[in-house]
Amino acid sequence: MSNVHERLRRLLFLVPYVSKNPGVTVEALARALNVSREDLLEELDLLTCVGRPPFNPDDYIDIYVDNDRVYVDLDQRLFAPPRLTAGEAAALAASAELLRPAAGDALQSALQKLERVLPPHVRERYREMYRKIDASAEAPQALGPLTRAILERREVTFGYASPGRPAEPRQVRPYELLSHRGQWYLQGFCHTRQDSRLFRLDRMEDIVITDTPFVLPPDARADVPNPARSRSEDSVRVRFSPVAAPYVKERFGQDARPLADGGVEVLVAGDSERWLTQWVLSFGGEAEVVEPVSARAAVARAARASIGL
Repeated sequence: MSNVHERLRRLLFLVPYVSKNPGVTVEALARALNVSREDLLEELDLLTCVGRPPFNPDDYIDIYVDNDRVYVDLDQRLFAPPRLTAGEAAALAASAELLRPAAGDALQSALQKLERVLPPHVRERYREMYRKIDASAEAPQALGPLTRAILERREVTFGYASPGRPAEPRQVRPYELLSHRGQWYLQGFCHTRQDSRLFRLDRMEDIVITDTPFVLPPDARADVPNPARSRSEDSVRVRFSPVAAPYVKERFGQDARPLADGGVEVLVAGDSERWLTQWVLSFGGEAEVVEPVSARAAVARAARASIGL
């Protein structure tokens, strides 16, 4: 066996080489390292003990020989932390805020870890942007128990109030939660109606998770409502750049009108200023309200507020 320096050099070479060439044969790897087969197998045994005391095998690096071929599974703790920009981190934080009722204390811990991995020069900018995130109205407390019921495949009971009517008891197999135009909905099978239904979360009360299990059917996904199909006298014309056009075409189908420059244009209902401004701003400058002037001004105000102007 050569000296310690040479051995360390080989060990540092082994992991990235096998990671890049999974399934390399023991013979080929030995030739690449210019060592004997026996010395190589000894090096591989040593690598499995890399980790925290008391150095349990596979703690950090799971490198192994299978059918005379070498493979390695890298533990994520060996990877460098992500180098997020302030905008990317704020986007993650905004998404996480939507999960706050379901995540509880775990979310706060995750956000603190997110902030710690940011490069120091973007951390303050991230804090400024995070303070402007307002997702509380989008995340009702009912998300927590309903998310748990969906994951555990257990039916729920609740009182459901339709407009002008008192709440009536419902027992539902909860399939999916979705947000549409500022409202959260539960999609599931209603025993009372013997059919699939969408329930607005703000009309549900006294939610109870039962012990009754259910099997999720293969067609459980709800159809996401198309905002372009609910136009009114207050419709808003929104133009999208060629960059955003593919997504909008996929989302709106034939309701997305092609433009000469490769972009598209859609008409959507403008009865919710909050939803409209958040939706347009979510395209990061690739969407523009054309008319009416009032909607265009509302989006401009929201854009200025988001950057502190």
